[in-house]
Amino acid sequence: LKGGGGFVSPIGIGCGSLMFWIAELSIFLLVLGVSWDARNYLLQKQSLKTSCNYPLVEGDILWDERSTVLYPLLCCFAGFVAGLFGIGGGIVKGPIMLALGVHPSVASASSALMILFTSFTATTSFAVFGLLLQDYALFCLVMGFSATVLGQTAMNYLLKKYQRHSYVAFCIGAVVALSAAAMSVESIISLIEVSSRSNLSHSQHQNGICGHHFQ
Repeated sequence: LKGGGGFVSPIGIGCGSLMFWIAELSIFLLVLGVSWDARNYLLQKQSLKTSCNYPLVEGDILWDERSTVLYPLLCCFAGFVAGLFGIGGGIVKGPIMLALGVHPSVASASSALMILFTSFTATTSFAVFGLLLQDYALFCLVMGFSATVLGQTAMNYLLKKYQRHSYVAFCIGAVVALSAAAMSVESIISLIEVSSRSNLSHSQHQNGICGHHFQ
């Protein structure tokens, strides 16, 4: 509704205007309210389980005052990193869930679902700001879908044959390590390219939040 970049607001909100920043703030407040409500729900549910001696199984999470604040903050940081570097937030949240004691299969499935939403949000943002290359996006869509089907089929075979869920944890760790290495290489290449461009115009450096293109 607020528009921005190459997308005009359907309700007439000008980019950078007071209503624009009110809309930005309302999104933050909405997320904060939902997170607080979810925290209260988890604490009440955990208290009920404790009072009736609910039998826990492998992978169950013990929610308390500390964990219901710490882990949402870590997830917010994961979302920030996902938006900043263009990676799926589930890549960061997968190891967090493993640290929580979540079963590897559950952590893998949950992080995959998270990546669906974070990737969709990132794609929408690129489209709104007019930065989405359709042919490149189509290629990545086909490649990502094919790799997912192949990887899931191979993982199902390994789990069924060897009955070892540690393979899932190893795969999550490998993906995180490869992503970190790839981002490091990409960052170094980008810094070298930027430092070598000494004849860029002022407009290419400063487009602002309402710019249509980011050079």
